Amino acid sequence: MIDLSRTRRGLLREIEAPDLAGDPLRDVTDTRIATTDAHVSICGHGREGLFPALKLALSERLAAVPRAQLARDLLMPLRNALGNASKHGNRGEPAKQVSVELVVTGKGVFIAVADEGAGFDVARTLRRFLEQESYFENRGTGFRNFHGGSPALELPEIESCRAYASDDCGIRYVVRVSRHDGQPAETRILTGRLHSTVAAAKADFEAATRLYDARMAKDVLIPRAVARLAREPQLVLYDFDPWMNFWEYQSYRHSYGGSFRGLRHSAKSIGRALAGLHRSEFVPRPAEPELVEPRLGEMTLRAERNLQSLPCEPTLLNHFRFSAQQVRRRELERQRTLTPIHGAFGWDCIQYGSDDRLYLYRFERCRRSDTGLDLGGFAADVLCFALANHDEAAGPQCCDIFLRSYNSRAEHPISEDDLRFYSALVLAERLRDAGCRAGVGARQLLGALDAVLCCEGRGVASEVRP
Repeated sequence: MIDLSRTRRGLLREIEAPDLAGDPLRDVTDTRIATTDAHVSICGHGREGLFPALKLALSERLAAVPRAQLARDLLMPLRNALGNASKHGNRGEPAKQVSVELVVTGKGVFIAVADEGAGFDVARTLRRFLEQESYFENRGTGFRNFHGGSPALELPEIESCRAYASDDCGIRYVVRVSRHDGQPAETRILTGRLHSTVAAAKADFEAATRLYDARMAKDVLIPRAVARLAREPQLVLYDFDPWMNFWEYQSYRHSYGGSFRGLRHSAKSIGRALAGLHRSEFVPRPAEPELVEPRLGEMTLRAERNLQSLPCEPTLLNHFRFSAQQVRRRELERQRTLTPIHGAFGWDCIQYGSDDRLYLYRFERCRRSDTGLDLGGFAADVLCFALANHDEAAGPQCCDIFLRSYNSRAEHPISEDDLRFYSALVLAERLRDAGCRAGVGARQLLGALDAVLCCEGRGVASEVRP
């Protein structure tokens, strides 16, 4: 660690480790590293040979630390230091080695990287760094990473934990965490989602973690996935405190004033957030078999069967078939682009937190597919909410605001006609299990479906035959 005012002994004292050479472990994969205080020495010829094993050992030992923080504060600086030692210190000479000393305790981590080179003038380099000479504008990353010399991470210690009964948002855990810096203990509220399968919990945790790290939107946040517990592998813990789902939140706002102003404002934010998700570099892992959704064509056929089984007007089914044909025709005319999508998007996947922020939630069905499925999910609930509050005109108005906001930032904008089809597709899908969604029953779903399909200018739909 580069800091002229610090010593090895002082750094070790901060993590309560003895300043002794001791009898270090020689194998970084020793299982004791994951559970007890350990002192490890390892040597190699370059970053490629040393970093993978060190990364695995540190990630396992510091599993309680958020992944993004672990990478930023420890793994990336370590990787850079190993590269500098091999390239600049040893000048790439194969006969020279890079050695790493790793000391881990319950209070922190100490890492020392050494090479066999001639060294450099630390005092002179530090002066140049503090004076912000041009050398450090695009280079000198390693010096920036290690300047300061304090332990990069500290593991929290849980003093107490209390669980509260589950609601639609999840199980609440009130956790009291002690601090190592002399500050008073802090209380955190975690939210747990108990999935029906381990595969769903794993998919939810991994997708949420990657999306949180991506920082894809400012208006709508992604809650940080904290952990999956070994004793309860179907449970995912999130570091946020949701207060109500989006339907409840909008109902609350609508009850004060009776206008849709709040929904119009939120629709803009959700549109921008979905555009950020769809153009992100997030790559969902291949879904487990029980989480795989059918392709668009299969979903369309299933939606048709749903409509045929319901006591609705034949023209409604005819309009749906016409809309599906139009979408298929447009897809043939342009290259179909699959992007990362939420996968089961609706108002129950948006939470209003106690911090007055909106959060996207429930990520177990994230996959690469048609962006219209996410947009249609949100628009479908907009239409249902407008009907539930006896204002049919407000639904299309809010959908228009939502679509314009999305298209303003989307890499692949979609048309109003496409949004109508995807909204109808989602509504027809939801008719299979009508009544299980908050505030939405079969009558509202059919009403919204009629509103989205039987709009002005659809008379030609009668030409489509069953």
